[in-house]
This record gives sequence, C-alpha cells and structure tokens, in this order.
Amino acid sequence: MEVDRVTEHNRRMWERLARAGIPYTRPQGRPPRTRAGMRRFLDPHGRLRGVRLAGARVLALAGGGGWDAVLFAKLGAETTLLDISRRQLDTVRELARKERVRARIVQGNMKDLARFADASFDVVWHSHSLVFVDDAARVLREVGRVLAPGGTYVLSTVHPTTMRLSGTFAGGGWRPSISYFADAPIPQRGKDAGVWEFGRKRVYAPTIEYAHRLETIINGIAAGGMLIDGLWELRPQEFEPPRRRPRHPPPGSDDHLHTLFPAYIQVRARRPRGALTR
Repeated sequence: MEVDRVTEHNRRMWERLARAGIPYTRPQGRPPRTRAGMRRFLDPHGRLRGVRLAGARVLALAGGGGWDAVLFAKLGAETTLLDISRRQLDTVRELARKERVRARIVQGNMKDLARFADASFDVVWHSHSLVFVDDAARVLREVGRVLAPGGTYVLSTVHPTTMRLSGTFAGGGWRPSISYFADAPIPQRGKDAGVWEFGRKRVYAPTIEYAHRLETIINGIAAGGMLIDGLWELRPQEFEPPRRRPRHPPPGSDDHLHTLFPAYIQVRARRPRGALTR
C-alpha cells in the first residue's frame, strides 16, 4: 500500500473516528429486503438506472464502514471494497458475514490502484472521500484506467465553494477560508478546529481536507478517458441521514449556508467502448 504524508495522517484520523463509532464509520439505517428497495437505498437518485448489477464487477472506492459494498454484493455484483481504514474494513467484513454475502476487501490508498488490472470493473462507486486526498486528478486517472469500456463511474463529494465557506460566518456574512484557486488544505481555525461532533459525542480528529475545484474534477475525469453525462448539485438532506432541520436556520449556521449554496456535487461518467485512457 502506497503511503504518503496526507494519506497516513488521514488514515490515523479515520481509525480514531472509527474507534469512537461516529456515524460516518458504521452502517446507517436498515435497507429494505427487496431488490428494488435495496437499489433505492443504495442509489436514491437513480444514477445507476439501467445499469445491470447482477454479475457486474463493482469497485466501492474508499467505501469502508457503510452498506454500499454489501448491498452491491446482495444485488449480485462481484464486489471489491477498497479503503484506507482497517477498522472500517473490519466493520464491512462483519456486516457481509451477517448478511451472508461475499466481497473482496482490500486496504489501500485510492491514489494507487495498481493492484487492479486495466478495465477490471464495470462500475466504480465513489462516495464522499475525494476531499481526503491531495491529488484528485491522479485518483480520477486511476479510476479511468480500471473502468471497463462501457462502464459507469459515480462520484459524490463536497461542493468546493460551500466547503470554503463553512464555519467562516462573521460580521453578517461568510468569508471564504481560502481562495477558490488555491490547492492547499482547507484551514481549520477556532477552538473547535478538528473536532467532529455528533450529538453529545465529540472526537478530536483533525483530518487534512482539500476542496477540489470543479475544473480539477471535470478535467480529471476527462483525462481518465471518461465522458461525463450528468452533474448534480445537492442539498444535505439528499445525502445525509434524516434529521430535523430548522425551517428558519439561524444566520451563520451550516443549515443556513446550505439554503444558499449546495452541500454536495455528484458526477456520473461513462467509459466509451473502444476508448483509450489519455
């Protein structure tokens, strides 16, 4: 497994978060038992509509801790899960055992998919982890290499504008924490910098995060030999576990920010048949 400074730091932080059992590191909710219900639970926006999963080779990229890999396997896919966190992989391994499905589980760095052959997956499912690497373009080139002709890639990640604004409200408005054109990590400031808070649980785990620009993502996908056929900007409630949100959130809160700017982007791309990675 290739290790670099950012990867190793974030690996240690995610192990800490997984030990604390924060929601992002363990399965949330309970999927329906029907195949249609499982697909809706896995893919509520239908980005894989029309894609046959039975018999498909699926890579759940950096998808440790949750349901995704197990649900792909239950839907008949030949599933591989890659994640940097051993604890989150162990969580999925135990979930797969309980659900009586098989999945190949691999610890590794999403920037280095050399263990996988060219064109070895029909679907790459990549949710909410791109911010934890410094070189998004490299990840996207690797995805393009391992994605088979005719294959589908679905990426979900934090919106780069909103990520720069979160937590910066002062004097009646938001001030970006870093220029949109800077490729440096998002600064963490204030007394709660690096603290992940869920209800009464507070865990200090200062992950290193990058708000990769839209042009980095779009051009990285293109450089990987893929063609984009959809881009969506989404509110938090379209991705996050259900919770009560105030109808009139207080100015400066993240809930207020998300009434003004999207929280997430989702991109779908296809690898054309016969196309070569650039």
